[in-house]
Amino acid sequence: KTVEIKNKLGMHARPAMRLFELVQKFNAEVILRNESGTTAEANSVIALLMLNSAQGRQIEIEANGPDEILALRAVIELFDSGFDEDQ
Repeated sequence: KTVEIKNKLGMHARPAMRLFELVQKFNAEVILRNESGTTAEANSVIALLMLNSAQGRQIEIEANGPDEILALRAVIELFDSGFDEDQ
């Protein structure tokens, strides 16, 4: 599934930490891939920051494991909310 980064500052420390904390709740591996093909496991804040993804960029999300559907749905909701930063 591909989502757009909506928050103004893109993937910086705060949203990376929120995403990290979210995926810990699921028994699934969540992998993100930016437009350049760089991949990051969502269970690594450092890797997420290395995606260097700004507002308006596309991120592909993949989940594997017993909770993959729930994890994917939750991660998409977090991205769609703009990480609640711009409200």
